[in-house]
Amino acid sequence: MKNEATIDGITVAGQLTDEELAGLKNGDFKTIVNVRMPEELDEPERPKIPSELSYHEIGFTGATLSREHVGAVRAALDASEGKALIH
Repeated sequence: MKNEATIDGITVAGQLTDEELAGLKNGDFKTIVNVRMPEELDEPERPKIPSELSYHEIGFTGATLSREHVGAVRAALDASEGKALIH
């Protein structure tokens, strides 16, 4: 994964390819949180998220970041039953 780093048990990375997403289901990852705005995505199609993973779209920018965004990301991470990845 591009620019991958793990901070306090949460992995952050750049936009994942469909192949990388498919590979996540074979590991400990259970939750993906996408914080990118739809217009930022490199591909026009929705990502192919394996059904085994919980997927949350919570798009924001530095200018639009709000308490609601932070709360939604926190809720998604708290509900995760395994490792989480934010991109």
